Amino acid sequence: MRVFVAVDPGAELLARVGELLREISPLAPSAKWVEPAGLHITLAFMGEIGEERLPLVIAAASVAGFHRPLTLRIEKGGAFGTRRRPRVLWLGVGGAVSALTAIHRDLEQALSLSTGYVPEDRPFAPHLTLARSRDPRGDPALEACAQRIEGVDFGETQVRELVVYQSELTPKGARYTALARVPLEGIGAADPGR
Repeated sequence: MRVFVAVDPGAELLARVGELLREISPLAPSAKWVEPAGLHITLAFMGEIGEERLPLVIAAASVAGFHRPLTLRIEKGGAFGTRRRPRVLWLGVGGAVSALTAIHRDLEQALSLSTGYVPEDRPFAPHLTLARSRDPRGDPALEACAQRIEGVDFGETQVRELVVYQSELTPKGARYTALARVPLEGIGAADPGR
């Protein structure tokens, strides 16, 4: 099973992002667009694991209990890749990013100790992926979409839990199933979460 740990941006915010996607997706019809219900901020992607290791991943996600709920802001979109041929279209995350980064760091450490998870080499950059180019060289049509989302601001969302997801790849795109939800409880936490 393919497994990852993430935070959800909340139904209200997803509805607003969905409106944006309906508006801009016709500008890049060959891109692979993410369904709004599938948008999330990935904290750790485990990849393929045996089902017997799932309890270890859920136990590692329990580090959430040591962190308080936090407020994030979804804003300022952009693209990865070259300006003329973007590969990925995304929305940025602001607000309590330092608190989210602390959760990410603790989660990676717990996963490393319990499952042998190897963290990515690149720095943690929380974002919501909106679309991907089907061509590995990028999609010139995504440039217009990137320009349309540069200054967007969808407002704030409250993060109160981590979610352990299973990702199933289908011809219509990835399908995500929540396997466990672990609340941010702030037990012994000193961070304000805002």
